[in-house]
Amino acid sequence: MAEARRRRGLKKARTRRPPFALRVLRGLAILTVAGFAGVAAWTGLRSAGFRFRWDVEPSPPRQAEVPAIREAPPLSVPPAAAAVPEDGEEAGTPSRRAGLLASGSYERIEFEAYADGRPVVSNSAVTEEWREQGLLVSFDSHTADASRPHVLDARGYLPPNASMHALSFPLAGDRGLEVGVIHLDFPGRPRSVTLTLFGPDLIEDFEVIAWSGGERLPASSRVHAPDMRYVSQEDSRSGTATYSPRGRSLFRAERVSIEAPLGIDRISLDGWGPPGHILLVDHLEIDP
Repeated sequence: MAEARRRRGLKKARTRRPPFALRVLRGLAILTVAGFAGVAAWTGLRSAGFRFRWDVEPSPPRQAEVPAIREAPPLSVPPAAAAVPEDGEEAGTPSRRAGLLASGSYERIEFEAYADGRPVVSNSAVTEEWREQGLLVSFDSHTADASRPHVLDARGYLPPNASMHALSFPLAGDRGLEVGVIHLDFPGRPRSVTLTLFGPDLIEDFEVIAWSGGERLPASSRVHAPDMRYVSQEDSRSGTATYSPRGRSLFRAERVSIEAPLGIDRISLDGWGPPGHILLVDHLEIDP
C-alpha cells in the first residue's frame, strides 16, 4: 500500500505544472533571447547598408512628378520626332534617323571634381554639374521628397584603395541614406557607357536598367564583371571583388558595361530591393 502511494506521488510530481512565477520567468527569458537575436540581425543588416522602406519617414507618392520605375521614363533631352521608316525598314521599328546619336567626345567622370574643375563638395546634392561632359543625374523615391542624388564622402563604404567620393542616394541627416533609384541621363546618346557599382554582396544582382529611344534594353546589352582594380590576389582566383569597409558586412565592386547601337538615353540604378540597399557609382566612362 505504501509503495503504491509512493508511486502515485512520484507520478503527480512528474506531471505537476511548474509554479506560475517560474513559468513567467521562463517566458521572459525566451523573449529576452529572441529580442537580442532580433537586434543582432537588425544591426547586421544596417551595417551592410540596408534601408527598409518603412525605415524612412513616409510621404505621399508624388503622382504628377515621380515616373513609374519600370516604365520607359522621360528623358533629359526628348528624342526627335519619329522619322518616316526608310526603304527596307518595318513600321514600328526604331529608325536610324530618329534623334541624334553619339554627339560629344569620350569622357571619364570620377566624381572628385565638377565639370568645370572645381573639387566636389562632400555630401552635396547634384544634378547638372557634369552636363558639359554629357551627364545629368536625378533621383526617384516614393518615400522621400529628394529628387537629386548626392556626392558622398563614401570612404565608409568603399574599398581602402578607392577614391574619396562617389555618387549615391540622398543623405537624409540622422536618418542616413534614402532608398530609391538613381537615373543617369546622357544627352549625347553615347553608344557605350561603363561604370563601377559598389554595394552589399548579399544582393545577388545589382539591378541596372538601360533605355534607348524610349525602349528598355535587354539584359544582353549589359556585362557585369568584378572591378579588377579592387581585386586582391586571393579574390582573383575566386573571380570576385569583395571587401569589408570599416567593419561592415561584405561589399563588392562590380564593373558594368552597357552598349546600344542606337545610343543610350538613360541608365537607372535601382536600390529599392526589397529590402532597400545602398548603391554607389564611380569611374563613369562615356564613349560615343
